[in-house]
Amino acid sequence: MKKNISTVFMLLLLIVVAAWGYNQYMQKVSYHRYLQAQYDRSFYQLVDNVENIETSTGKLMVSSQNNTAVPILSDIWRQSFSGQEHLNQLPIGQPEIDNTSKFLVQIGDYTYSLTKKVADGEKLSKDDLNTLAELHNYAVYLGKNLQDLRKKIQGGYELGNLSKKGSKKMAEINNKILDVKMNTVNQQMSNYPTLIYDGPFSESQAKLTPKGITGFDVSYDHAVSIARKFLDKPIEKAIKYSPNNGKINAYGVELKTSNKMPSIYLNVSKKGGHVLWMMDQRAISKVNISKAQAINYAQKFLKKHGFKNMENTYSIKANGTEQFNFTPVVEGIRIYPDIVKVKVALDNGDIVGFDATPYYMSHTERKLEKPKLKENEAQEKVSKNLKVETSRLCLIPLESGKEVLAYEFKGTYGGDMFYVYINALNGREEKILKVIKTDQGNLTM
Repeated sequence: MKKNISTVFMLLLLIVVAAWGYNQYMQKVSYHRYLQAQYDRSFYQLVDNVENIETSTGKLMVSSQNNTAVPILSDIWRQSFSGQEHLNQLPIGQPEIDNTSKFLVQIGDYTYSLTKKVADGEKLSKDDLNTLAELHNYAVYLGKNLQDLRKKIQGGYELGNLSKKGSKKMAEINNKILDVKMNTVNQQMSNYPTLIYDGPFSESQAKLTPKGITGFDVSYDHAVSIARKFLDKPIEKAIKYSPNNGKINAYGVELKTSNKMPSIYLNVSKKGGHVLWMMDQRAISKVNISKAQAINYAQKFLKKHGFKNMENTYSIKANGTEQFNFTPVVEGIRIYPDIVKVKVALDNGDIVGFDATPYYMSHTERKLEKPKLKENEAQEKVSKNLKVETSRLCLIPLESGKEVLAYEFKGTYGGDMFYVYINALNGREEKILKVIKTDQGNLTM
């Protein structure tokens, strides 16, 4: 009898230990996925920063007005600062990224000094343009190498494995791939020209405050219920994590639909309980729906969550998903600052990504001015080199944080497509965007 009781007790103990072990394992897996997502996000942001630097240095070669050069230079400075941040968040040893980091610091410093120079009424000298041309070439080189790494990651290579001590062989392989590649980049980047500029590196940025965050403060439990309702799926459990809040204070909510499926992460603002960001990392193996169907799913999703009169501006396709960027249209005017991004799974139309952070940073009730220039008058301000195809009114954000009403002229030059924005009140050329064609879609930069 005692022997039977002892056997039952041991079995129960084994079950409890096994359950505890499984729970610990699943928590570890969940944390690894979260960490991997953070690494991936930082890496992709770094790639975007470098591509933006490459594009903007190219624009300076064809810019002829000081008012256009200043925002382009400011953007390079901002992108270089952001690139340093994201580079330093990757699980890579400092020696492997030292010169690349130095390049980002110095190109930021240099363009910051040129911004002040142009703002004081001076033009970029021949030496300035020669230096910028060299820096552009190094940015192209760095961008190509980072794109090679991006392909490896999309092919199943995980940045997160560099931070793991387990699976020694896999870690060695991953470490070798990344370190060799980054060392090659680093050695080449050490040859970029020495820059002479006045003024130290500055970290000051526009102190923007969120305009679209309204309502009362909410508790974490309330944020969880908001996140559950937002997903509209059966949820087994919710886990709290610390999000990268940025300029909007938020709760991090990790939701699990089942132990077999990856976690879904959301950021919910502490004030007002607005869902700022959502990411579902589930695998997508097949493409069953068209772009037209996908955009229909995205529009229904936005309408369901209170985003009205939204118009798709561009999209990009990758890894079985298509991301659509939407802006509100008010009185026939596109409101570009209030951008919302929606990512649709192309196997069944699920929404697997959502980012309304820019929207909540800038959205407010606006009194839109009437244009003082007619469309044809504004078009006269556009370079004759641009073959204009379409035009429309829109509201665009400036580097200063202000917003201006502008005519958007879409056209081509030298086989490339550009968007040129002319201030609808004073005829000033405010911004130039170049369209980058990729296998996944067209991007404007």
